[in-house]
Amino acid sequence: MGKIWSEDQRLRNWVRVDVEAMRARAQLGEISVAIPDDLQHTINIDAGAIEELETKEGGTGHDVMAFLDYTSPQLPPALRPHWHYYMTSMDCGDTGLMLQLVESLTLIQEDIIAFMLTLRARAHEFKYTPMIGRTHTVHAEPITFGVKLANWHDEMGRHFERTQQLMKRLTVGKLSGAVGMYTLPPNVEQIVCQRLGLVPTITTQVISRDIIAEYVTVLGLIAGSIRKFAMAGRLMQQTEVRELQEAFRKGQKGSSAMPHKRNSIGAENVSGLAAVIQGYTHAAYENQLTLHERDISNSGSERIILPDASILIDYILARFTRIVKGWSVFPDRMLYNLSLTKGLIFSQDVQALLADKSGLPRQEAHALAYDIAQACWETGADFKQALLDNPRIASLVSPSDIESCFVLDEKLKYIDHIFDQVFGTHNGLGD
Repeated sequence: MGKIWSEDQRLRNWVRVDVEAMRARAQLGEISVAIPDDLQHTINIDAGAIEELETKEGGTGHDVMAFLDYTSPQLPPALRPHWHYYMTSMDCGDTGLMLQLVESLTLIQEDIIAFMLTLRARAHEFKYTPMIGRTHTVHAEPITFGVKLANWHDEMGRHFERTQQLMKRLTVGKLSGAVGMYTLPPNVEQIVCQRLGLVPTITTQVISRDIIAEYVTVLGLIAGSIRKFAMAGRLMQQTEVRELQEAFRKGQKGSSAMPHKRNSIGAENVSGLAAVIQGYTHAAYENQLTLHERDISNSGSERIILPDASILIDYILARFTRIVKGWSVFPDRMLYNLSLTKGLIFSQDVQALLADKSGLPRQEAHALAYDIAQACWETGADFKQALLDNPRIASLVSPSDIESCFVLDEKLKYIDHIFDQVFGTHNGLGD
């Protein structure tokens, strides 16, 4: 990803666009010159030298002019008059940028698939491993660790679909000149874009920045999910919870002061970097504002946010994939945590039982179960035993009815349905 967003690659993309523009004009008979087949590869690019031409005292003060000053002398003399002919900076600049974005998004899609494959493998590994589901960080009802991971897989599938939709809007280019009014014939643009794997788009002088904003937004959404998953892992690794442990290699240190420490540093790093990507979305939205047909208020920030966001999302996807692969999972601890509230996690079933068997209105059944459950919450008493000992409950339902409410397998009976929904023919990723 770093190579895609290097200054060298940016300038090489400009060479590609300008060479193809000459080829298109030759193909249309506008110029009668021989263009070497390997011209693109014989033009040397030295980003440092070009920058010096731009920034030195008396230099161009303009990056594309410096690029042209550096590359034009390398062309055969007959081609020099036709180099960047009737083109504006953004013909090569924005079209080259779209080539970078397409290549970048392709790599991000590969990262997403690799992560989803890891999630799928670990979800099946722990498909039937029960754990407590938590809402508002408080014990709610049982789930399985596999179902938790299946939910993540499903969420990443939506991101993959977003990248597919985004790719259609990224694969555009332009050679329509200074204010989009075509100083070169439109069929030159058509030929150039076709050869570059792009589609012509209507522009002012620049490709509209809603496309760029969408790219950064999609990266921000992906980062938000990774941040959420990483936080879940961090919470499950708390000492009091200890359902997971991030890989901790022999000799690794968790603290300079406390030799016992094993910290979730990977997930913490990922969480922090994800927030940076999300922050860049605001700058991308600001860049949608262009004064009339063109200004360069977007230029400086894009040179920061696009490489940064792309490199960071590539990094956190790859790193979090490794983290999930390396997680040590503790099913016994998950079972232990399930029992911490001594049966309170089955209170919904008790409420439903009371309503079904006694004919009580649902709200009265809720109130009856509520009073007993809240008393157990305060005292730490066993919920099932409290129900069995309660005369009012005994007058409404039998002990066997109460026992039927505390069956863990009943809570997990639709796991296969969930997995069929997620992993059937999901997202076109196949098996």
